[in-house]
Amino acid sequence: MSVAVVAVTAAVAFSPPRLALALVFAGLAVLALGVVFAVDRERRTLAEKMEEVRVQLDEMARDRHDEVSLARDRDVRVRQTIQEAADACADRTVEGWARHERQQARVSAPLDQAVGSGGSPEGRSGEGSGGRSGAHSAGDSGGHSGGRSSEGTEREEARTPAERDLATAQDLLWNGYSSLGLARLRGLGADSEASPAVRAEAHKTLSNWHRATGQPESARDHAHLADLSAPRAARGSSGVPSLLTARIRAPRAARHFDVVLMSDFRLPGGSTGSNLQEITAQRDAGLTTGLVHHPVLRADQSRGVNPKILAAVDNDRVRFVAPDERVTCDLLVVRFPLIGQRPMDVLPTVDAARRIVVLNQTPNRRYGTEEGAHETEAPNEAWNVARCVKGFTSMLGEHSWHPISPRVREAMVLHHSSEMAGVPLADEDWTNVIDVDAWRRGGRRNPDGRVLLGRHSRDDRDKWPGDPAALAAAYPALPGWETHVLGGTRFAQQTLGGLPPHWTAHPFDSVDAREFLHELDAYVYFTGQGHLEPFGRAPLEAIAVGLPTLLPPSFAPVFGDAALYTEPEGVRAEIEALMGDEERYARQVRIGHEVLRERFSHQAHLRRLSELGVRVPAEFLEAPSPLLVP
Repeated sequence: MSVAVVAVTAAVAFSPPRLALALVFAGLAVLALGVVFAVDRERRTLAEKMEEVRVQLDEMARDRHDEVSLARDRDVRVRQTIQEAADACADRTVEGWARHERQQARVSAPLDQAVGSGGSPEGRSGEGSGGRSGAHSAGDSGGHSGGRSSEGTEREEARTPAERDLATAQDLLWNGYSSLGLARLRGLGADSEASPAVRAEAHKTLSNWHRATGQPESARDHAHLADLSAPRAARGSSGVPSLLTARIRAPRAARHFDVVLMSDFRLPGGSTGSNLQEITAQRDAGLTTGLVHHPVLRADQSRGVNPKILAAVDNDRVRFVAPDERVTCDLLVVRFPLIGQRPMDVLPTVDAARRIVVLNQTPNRRYGTEEGAHETEAPNEAWNVARCVKGFTSMLGEHSWHPISPRVREAMVLHHSSEMAGVPLADEDWTNVIDVDAWRRGGRRNPDGRVLLGRHSRDDRDKWPGDPAALAAAYPALPGWETHVLGGTRFAQQTLGGLPPHWTAHPFDSVDAREFLHELDAYVYFTGQGHLEPFGRAPLEAIAVGLPTLLPPSFAPVFGDAALYTEPEGVRAEIEALMGDEERYARQVRIGHEVLRERFSHQAHLRRLSELGVRVPAEFLEAPSPLLVP
């Protein structure tokens, strides 16, 4: 290029018109040449820098690839460790023992005996002494197992029917009968007759099944149910809840519930009954309910959730919320004020549009009587108002308190209003509800010359009159009159000096309450002096069945015309009047059902949910049809 510029310049210089033109052209050429050189130098500089960047990117990519490889290796090792630990724990469970027994049976029992005793799945139902025990019995009778056969028989006989049924269900899964095995496991997971450990093992097996079949959400649900069924039996060797330590899994997507109910779901009495009725009402109306289990600190922490609650969980419309979840809801209901006295440190995150606390018991157990009349009595304070205000405010933020009855409201206003520190007491009571149609019997018990009085409740000192004369008058000892009690009579016997001959006692929860009430003529319920029964779930169930219910006058603000009110001395006259007048008896039953439909029915519960912002389908909000009462 330089040679060309010189040549052109010389040619211009020796040609007209002038030398100046040649100099101008030469200057321009030199300038252009300089620009070209500068651009080329810059291009080379940029190329060098780009090469350096490319080299750095290559190094970073190699480093990232190495990190990913190391992470994958660590993940594989962690998963292998977890699986090895799970296998090791499984060997110490009922399932592991059953697997060991199957392996030993294959080694020691002849093939024909194994085939003959196994039979079809239907033949190994696990009922009674059947199920898995058949294979061992056949081997023992043949004498082929030597010294081991008697030991195996003893171990088999030592197992409960539920444990045998669990092993049978696991065998069905193992051998390909998954629908039968899964159905049995679901039943065992909510079987009140099974031990907590068996219920937990059933849910652990369901969790393993769903995880193996690619259903991680269902696997997590059943893993949580296993923890709730038996906290001590379900936990791993570390003693740390698996739901709080399993961080390698993907977080669960936030779910919305119509209602989230927080309570201590281990309780055996009226609180569980009330929770179940609300859960059922919401499920039947198409609403979704999330359950947050909050065991109170005072009770035994090794106890599992009440199997009645487990039976209501379908992991669809009704599901437990795990501690590591975040959910939303229209309404958060906390039932049981003692929860606020010491909230748990680990709870799921619940983003609720509205939050309420149901006061289903009074802060004190007794009002207006001297405390400590009996050395064995619990302290008079059931829960501390100031501590619960602090605890619930910290846990829930802005919320309101709803008394369960006018009796609780009166106690809060008269005795504890100064302790509430600005927490609003709602204008509406959160009364208990019941499915009237499900509890109602078709008619009176067939007459047989007897008069059957009854009551059911927890066997607590405050649940019984402390005066022997009052207690004897409430359940008269007359010819043909019988008293039936469900729930135990220990404190009544202490008061009366023994169980009267006309009394029949059944342990708590040994008989279905509805079936028990259906066999009575009337219901009589009196409590200890000064004891303020917060609501009276037991009388509510009796009225729903269709029993004339006799209560002390203090219950009148709760049940109104649905019950009859008298003192213990007036029970005999009231019962004789009812039993001698068929129309009077029937009229009281009809009045009771009318009051319950209006104030204590599932429909009444759905109406109050709607008023608090829950989107209840319109067809469930229609006013109940009035009952004609002559």
